[in-house]
Amino acid sequence: MTYSWDFTNTAAGRVLKAIQLRGKARVQDVADDLGVTASAVRQHLSQLQASGAIQAAKVREGVGRPYYLYSVTPDAHNLFYRDYGDLARLLLDEVARTQGPEALQGVLRRVSSRLAEVYRDEIGGQELTERVRAWAEMLDRRGIAVEVERTDDGYLIQEYGCPYQNVAVENRAVCEMERQVMAYLLESGVKLTQCVLDGFHGCRFAILDNQD
Repeated sequence: MTYSWDFTNTAAGRVLKAIQLRGKARVQDVADDLGVTASAVRQHLSQLQASGAIQAAKVREGVGRPYYLYSVTPDAHNLFYRDYGDLARLLLDEVARTQGPEALQGVLRRVSSRLAEVYRDEIGGQELTERVRAWAEMLDRRGIAVEVERTDDGYLIQEYGCPYQNVAVENRAVCEMERQVMAYLLESGVKLTQCVLDGFHGCRFAILDNQD
């Protein structure tokens, strides 16, 4: 199950938040907290449990019927929207202000290399075609719509969205970092030819097939 950034404001999000606030909760606890029926809560609990956001523990007390206590899993925290853009912007600005633009470029080059290592296992393949396809699939898993077009020189990759847009809007050095990550992983020349920050409908990268 995939949740969007405004998951907190959905019915399932409110159920999850109620459990999170209590630590552990029964169905009726959540229903009472939200002012809804127990059956409505159970519907969302089933979805949340199937997605791995919550876990259930059976509790048996005395001779009565057992019941379940629900609690959130570590994965649940990723369902709530968190914007780290402010922190990232301040960190980049501080490096540039105290150490200079060249130092910032050096930091981002090292970050590019480390990001490439993080993603390298997902971008396998001997041929550029395989690596481009794997890169597009990885972007799709990250929630970024992608179109790939074969050209005489290689490929064009059109990304409709940017995972770093809130940061890049104030420091375009991040765009160069993304280009470097692609160059590392695709093992090819990569050029940013269009950028959403310039008013284009998405970012376009030209990928050079070095074997052509």
